[in-house]
Amino acid sequence: MTFAAWVRASVAILALQFSLADARADEGPKTTPVSLQTILAHADEHAPRMLVSRAQTERGQAAVDGAAVVLQANTIAGAAAGPRISQGERGVDFQVWLRQPIEIAGERKQRRQTATKLQERTTKELQETQWLVHREVHAAFHTALVARERWELVDKILVSTEELLSVAERRLQAGDISPLAVRLANGELAQARQASLTAERGYRSAQLELAEVAGWPPDTLPEPLGELDEPRSAPPVEGLLKLALQQHPGLAARASAVEEAKARVRLEDREAWPEPSLGVTYTRESLPVVRVNEHIVQGIMTLPIPFSQRNQEGRARARAELAIREADQQAFRQALQARLIRAATAVDADANRIAAYGTEILPAFESNLALLRRAFELGEVDLLQVLVARERLLRIQQDALTAHQDYYRDVAALEAEVGTEVWPDEHHEHGDGAGGHDEE
Repeated sequence: MTFAAWVRASVAILALQFSLADARADEGPKTTPVSLQTILAHADEHAPRMLVSRAQTERGQAAVDGAAVVLQANTIAGAAAGPRISQGERGVDFQVWLRQPIEIAGERKQRRQTATKLQERTTKELQETQWLVHREVHAAFHTALVARERWELVDKILVSTEELLSVAERRLQAGDISPLAVRLANGELAQARQASLTAERGYRSAQLELAEVAGWPPDTLPEPLGELDEPRSAPPVEGLLKLALQQHPGLAARASAVEEAKARVRLEDREAWPEPSLGVTYTRESLPVVRVNEHIVQGIMTLPIPFSQRNQEGRARARAELAIREADQQAFRQALQARLIRAATAVDADANRIAAYGTEILPAFESNLALLRRAFELGEVDLLQVLVARERLLRIQQDALTAHQDYYRDVAALEAEVGTEVWPDEHHEHGDGAGGHDEE
């Protein structure tokens, strides 16, 4: 082969390698690095829960608009006409009338107050939904961080296995080991690749869950910025309970629901009052014998007699709804302290579990793998000993990540009971990138 032909072949091989690399890159999903604060702000506007809850606030405005109408009942108009026959002579009588039902028990004022309470309740429920979304995004963000760490951990095992296979092949050529060791390394490499694919799928699933709760476009997955935070013990329960009673949006929403139910009871009681009607009639009577028409104008007032219908159903429904709202509020308050203590205890236990592993467990994993590879390369240990030791190291790393995952889950549960962030400064803004699996 001439030098020019060799150059052309080399260029063709490099071009093929680059095209294959681009094809593999295109196979992966597109991602966008996002911080916790960015995706929280996005969720406030686009999360599915927020869209539904924001639409539900329109019911409150609709009630206010409906209560602003002065006359709730329309004016009633009527007419009557017919012949009058007297002594063989014919004439025509007709009558027209207007009648307007009116409210005399202050129903309109109470209706406006009830509509205002409904509007306040829907606003409080929107704030509660906003907090629920905030908590879900917070938890999903941390879950994705842990899933990414698991993927990176398994990928380190994959790289280590490839290195072990390379060392085994060199030692086989040198006659230091048997072919069985190389076959064992090949089997381990196949398993490591499968484990990497499984870990990647778990991470993508966590990204999709984060995108789902935040209303993020699924065609570009969010890549969480930052690293795992140092665990903290929960603050004192007394302070958390005091904070919850002051700021929990669920308590505020339930208190607003009770006030709205009370206002509706008062409205239904007023609706039981009879509604008189005021009106006027005009009558033209004809006297055909004398060929004279008489004109009569009269005022009318009618008053229903509430013998059987006194709005019993509406009043009963309103009181039942009030009882339900009050029971819900009381149950929420009673269970709040127990749930809060349980969540704080779980956070403390998880923080202690993570502390038991020490701060060097996760960072030292890669160096430990390198030490094992070096020992195998020098013949100090055989391949089976390396694999057993590496499996134990991996199990320790996985257990440490599980402790982190449990910690973040229980922190989210604690924040759910407190009604606000326990540590507002935990925003992961210190991260420079999205980790070891950056993709465009």
